[in-house]
Amino acid sequence: MKYDCLFVGNAIVDILADVSFEFMNNQGIEPGSWRPVEKEEIEKLQTIIPDNKVASGGSAANSAVGFSFLGGSSAFIGRVKNDALGIEYIKDMDDAGVKFTSNPSETGLDTGRCLVYVTPDAQRSMRTYLGAASQLSPDEVNEESIANSAIVYLEGYLWDEDLAKSSCKKALELAKKNNIQTALSLSDSFCVTKWHEEILDLTKNVDIVFGNEDEFKALFKTEILSDAISASRSQLKLSIITRGHNGSIVISDSQTDEVVAYPPDKLVDTTGAGDLYAAGFLYGLSKNMRHHECANLGSYLSSKVISVLGPRTEKDIRELAISKGLLS
Repeated sequence: MKYDCLFVGNAIVDILADVSFEFMNNQGIEPGSWRPVEKEEIEKLQTIIPDNKVASGGSAANSAVGFSFLGGSSAFIGRVKNDALGIEYIKDMDDAGVKFTSNPSETGLDTGRCLVYVTPDAQRSMRTYLGAASQLSPDEVNEESIANSAIVYLEGYLWDEDLAKSSCKKALELAKKNNIQTALSLSDSFCVTKWHEEILDLTKNVDIVFGNEDEFKALFKTEILSDAISASRSQLKLSIITRGHNGSIVISDSQTDEVVAYPPDKLVDTTGAGDLYAAGFLYGLSKNMRHHECANLGSYLSSKVISVLGPRTEKDIRELAISKGLLS
């Protein structure tokens, strides 16, 4: 089967809950914080999280689902265990129209999960148990899936685990061998700073780089946005800088497009904003839309996902985009 885009990333079950500031204070969770935790702690935290919503997640997986909802053919490479959460993860991706190309592991760590606490100001705080996702193996990156894809998209979070990093390198090598276009999400300024030289080298060897303003500043070690834009233009092929309510900037060697943001219907939860932007942009690119049109579509998806709890838009997002004149 041919895929418009193959996504490679951490397979994480998202467990999302609306919580009060009082709850956060009582649990000693700083609003806006993120912290990795071990299995014992995540299980303990799960017993006290309020009513919640569960969905298959992870940054690249969120993008894969958004891409599918727009009508694109998408696939995902990630690692889950053959446990209850892992089986549910694969089923959920399949229900969303995303082909999960990896086989669940019979041994090793349990399926990863992330508790997402959303406070009344739409801020999210996360506690993540990577579990099986951290053991993504190069053996799970198969050449057939990559050769049958128009674009291969990687999330920068993978660079924080040695085995997953090897999987990224294999995916990029196979993409290059088969002349497949590649894209990378910087994911987090902490990851960019921690692995700076490697990430910088990586960005110079992919076709498309996505990141927010802080991530691009970290990439080029500057506090000045215009300097990051100039460096992107001279060193990278195609860069997309997302800036929240300030819109986004698309940079190539020949031009720079500034695109305004779509205001959300209601700001509920910022989870998945960057992931859905990437989904919209890549879908537009797969349909040979112009860069500013791709950015408009990405901005629209981003505005819709922050209007709901969780990292997904509604399944009718394609019809909504068409009604806005963003797709035909």
